[in-house]
Amino acid sequence: MNNRSKMSDFKKLLCAAVCACGLLLPLEAGAAGRDAKLDDYSFIEMINSVDLGDQSDFIQQFQNKEARAKLLPKYNGKDGCTVENYRNKEVLLITIPARLLFAPNETLLNDKASEYLQPLRRYLRQPDTYRVLLVMHTDNTGSELYRDEITEERVESIFEWFEESGSDTSYLFPYAMGDEMPIYENDSQKNRDANRRLEVFLMPGKKMLDQAKKGRIEF
Repeated sequence: MNNRSKMSDFKKLLCAAVCACGLLLPLEAGAAGRDAKLDDYSFIEMINSVDLGDQSDFIQQFQNKEARAKLLPKYNGKDGCTVENYRNKEVLLITIPARLLFAPNETLLNDKASEYLQPLRRYLRQPDTYRVLLVMHTDNTGSELYRDEITEERVESIFEWFEESGSDTSYLFPYAMGDEMPIYENDSQKNRDANRRLEVFLMPGKKMLDQAKKGRIEF
């Protein structure tokens, strides 16, 4: 993998931390035009890595249109998938239940996984228009080592699917969260199933910001 999957070092303070401007770090130009430090960024640092400034409202409008036209018809309500706004409505969040991508306890994608991953290739066509974050979660079943390993191996399988499909993965970033960020208490089969999930964050990149400053986003 070009981008190393990393274990999270935070739990329930995520939302507050995401809004903390102090987490923004300066970027340096790296190989192939990509920022050199991005591979070492935590999830929080990555989600804050592009400050949209006074272009926020314009980009929010673009993201809302993109969600309505492209994402809601494919994901929202389908087999438990959802589409939501995130980070002041600037970021789009698609949630895909893990059972749609993997058999129980397996780390290789099932035969139908491409049905749910294929629409996301759109957001990798123009490097750094979007920064696409793949965030894998599980429930609290098994040992801590098992939970950490299964999310890491699963998100690596998803990353490799995009590589093998011919997508440009320069701005695709995988994160393995184990069971650190449950949606619900792990006190029922239904809740544990919901906690086992892939979250895909479609975050505006620098190219989108530059286009927004010119008054037109072409994508």
